[in-house]
Amino acid sequence: MQPLGRFHVINTAGFIERDGNRAPLASDLETGELTLYRNVVGNLVLTISETDIELFEVVNGLAGLTWNSGNSSLLEAADILDLSPHTLPEQVQAWGADVTWPGQGEVQLVLLPLGENAYSSFLISHPGSSTVVRQMELRKVSGPPNRPASKATVPAPVLN
Repeated sequence: MQPLGRFHVINTAGFIERDGNRAPLASDLETGELTLYRNVVGNLVLTISETDIELFEVVNGLAGLTWNSGNSSLLEAADILDLSPHTLPEQVQAWGADVTWPGQGEVQLVLLPLGENAYSSFLISHPGSSTVVRQMELRKVSGPPNRPASKATVPAPVLN
């Protein structure tokens, strides 16, 4: 069962490759928030900045994905498998979609589970003759999601 609900998201690594030369992307430690839920047909829906992105299950899971993370700090398929409770790549579920991403144009968005409360995600784009890969980590927001705000007021202490 995949974790659903609210998540903090952060860009953790990335690279740009142009003419066979690969360079890391600058670090970006700003966090954002998104929500994941399942729709009526069982696909994952990622909501970020009031935009819904439907993610479809990848045939053969992790075994159905390839990305070249060599010579970078990005996770490799073997890392994802090691962090999962599964022994075979096709047992690790994955979701993805081709979407238009602000500032990136057309990208492939891929989501893979990382334990019970997190996901690893990749944005892969090909602007011009370059390849840009961004790795993101999604961590479940802890705490009760529907806790009402307290309306009770506490009287100020009386000082003598």
